[in-house]
Amino acid sequence: MSNITRRDALRTLAAGYVGLTLERGYNDAGRRRGAGEILIRGGRIVNADGIRDADLRIVGETVSEIAPRLRPGADARVIEAGGKLVMPGGIDPHTHLHPSFIDDLTSGSMAALAGGVTTVGTFAGTRQGETVVDALDRMTGVVRAEAIADVFLHATTWPPTAELRAALPTLGERGQPSFKVYMTRGDFGAQLPELIRLLEAARDAGVVTLIHCEDGALLAAAVRNLEAQGRTTLRDYSESRPVIAEVAATQQAAALCESTGAPMHVVHLSCARALDACRTVRERKAPFSIETRPLYIHLTSERMSGPDAPLFVGQPPLRTAADTEALWAGLKDGTIDMLATDHAPWTRAQKMDSTLTISRLRPGVSNLQFMLPMYFSEGVGKRGFSLERFVATTSSNAARVFGLYPKKGALRVGSDADVAIWDPHKSDSVRGEDDLSKADYSVYEGWKVTGWPVLTIRRGEVVFENAKVVGQAGSGSLVSRQRWSR
Repeated sequence: MSNITRRDALRTLAAGYVGLTLERGYNDAGRRRGAGEILIRGGRIVNADGIRDADLRIVGETVSEIAPRLRPGADARVIEAGGKLVMPGGIDPHTHLHPSFIDDLTSGSMAALAGGVTTVGTFAGTRQGETVVDALDRMTGVVRAEAIADVFLHATTWPPTAELRAALPTLGERGQPSFKVYMTRGDFGAQLPELIRLLEAARDAGVVTLIHCEDGALLAAAVRNLEAQGRTTLRDYSESRPVIAEVAATQQAAALCESTGAPMHVVHLSCARALDACRTVRERKAPFSIETRPLYIHLTSERMSGPDAPLFVGQPPLRTAADTEALWAGLKDGTIDMLATDHAPWTRAQKMDSTLTISRLRPGVSNLQFMLPMYFSEGVGKRGFSLERFVATTSSNAARVFGLYPKKGALRVGSDADVAIWDPHKSDSVRGEDDLSKADYSVYEGWKVTGWPVLTIRRGEVVFENAKVVGQAGSGSLVSRQRWSR
């Protein structure tokens, strides 16, 4: 069986479990009944605040004990982890696992779990006639039917109406206190007074605002000028979304955060100048967090000059090598809080569609399966990142920002038993044909990686081992989160 066929077969197998979950011991939230004991023995346990050599006992869905030389209980499964790293499951707060792209919550979960990610954040965008609460209810049903990884949801809608302001406390009551705003919208400036009122309401409701920082008016001007020159192919894409558009929007987002006191999270920051724009608001201790994306730390704008340039189109576009180095430095020194995929997958044929232009495009790539191994290999292996910093930027910080900590993002007694066991010496190459996403290519094809997750546990259940996802579709839960508080 070819790798691609095997991948498709695994997806079909996982999806086929959906109708069997209740009779096989799952309730309607996807949680297992009567889970047993797992003892992880002999590993090095890594948290963001320290490392210890110890055993870790899981009973049911939670971590019950961490100590040297634990004895297994009757009928416990013992996992020998000598020479391995035992780390909290990764948390990717920014994925697109919905019908706008090709992955659903089953295929996206499979890619995530194979890459050591146990919890993903995705979007509950409104459809025509829906409120944000309607969209949240609809996506809750999708999570219960499809997810293998655990999931949390960000509301997203526009414009910032009084009805949306009134709904923000309900988002908190439902355990999903976050929503997303796109500064790329053509009417963003006109809506700014209402957005400020929305941010004030979000502050009072303990709701985090995710914000896409590119100035829509500057983007429109760049596209208009390129079109006047007849330069509309995707080789001109980078010039259609200039750095200054990201810088201007990031400055404004920082000002909005400082002015309103509303907790804000900048998604997919891509360049040194935008990072510089964040420094003052960070120094003032405003509730302002930052993520960057694998595309921007591994690849540079040279990729946009070749015949396969469309494969690398993201929003914002790839930047320079100097930008890449600035982002690595920010991840290492704490200026950037976390790495997140912005996983937005397409097939090669969809990305290479010859009718696409700078104003009609398919942005995004598959990243969930390879984000953490590549970051470990390049960050820990080559750039001297500590293991604690690796955990902070891939799990703990996201858990803190989005109201999951310490239930998730740490291996502590009482925390969810979300565990990724890593072999830090395992070497392999990235191959698109191995990606469990529905994408059929990888922008990182052939990349040499040392350090891979070899076993993943989500809430006390082994869901990835022996290079296969063994968790069942529908077993993932919608995770209830705490409201933001200082």
